[in-house]
Amino acid sequence: ITPFFDSMIVKYTVRGSAFPEAVARMNRVLQECRIRGVKTNIPFLLNCLQHPDFKSGQATTAFIDEHPELKQTSTSYWDFANEYQADPKKLAESDRILRYLANLAVNGHPPELGADEKKLGSGITTAVPPPKIPPRSSPAATKSGFRHVLLEKGPEGFAKAVREHKGLLIMDTTWRDAHQSLLA
Repeated sequence: ITPFFDSMIVKYTVRGSAFPEAVARMNRVLQECRIRGVKTNIPFLLNCLQHPDFKSGQATTAFIDEHPELKQTSTSYWDFANEYQADPKKLAESDRILRYLANLAVNGHPPELGADEKKLGSGITTAVPPPKIPPRSSPAATKSGFRHVLLEKGPEGFAKAVREHKGLLIMDTTWRDAHQSLLA
């Protein structure tokens, strides 16, 4: 798997009172989605959602095979409320502008482009304070967490401790997704 693909980058679920409403909501979600740095399948998904067969609910499992033009995303022009977003070439232009501005923010104005340091002024160069790292807890303090319960009492004891816990528990979604994969 290349570094340009991550199937778990984001998942959207929409619903509506009828299929056309759900399609319209998914269209809006994908239009507003901004992911930088990796390739996504958003243009392909937009092509699918815009296709008349899909909009009418007549798509079958052979829909993509029957419509290879869905994969032609570089020539797509979508029906967006904002005309600027409808053209992928214009979106690429905005990416280039954002990268240029980010480069200026990080590296400053380059002298090759005529930047005169005397005219730019001293600039704001406040140093970033080092992060505050909390002191390491004592070994005795680590004997009271759920990890300790899992190691000492096993999965059954861990499950029992979670069920008996009265407070809020938050789970890392990576662990949840891995668990779901094992169950699938």
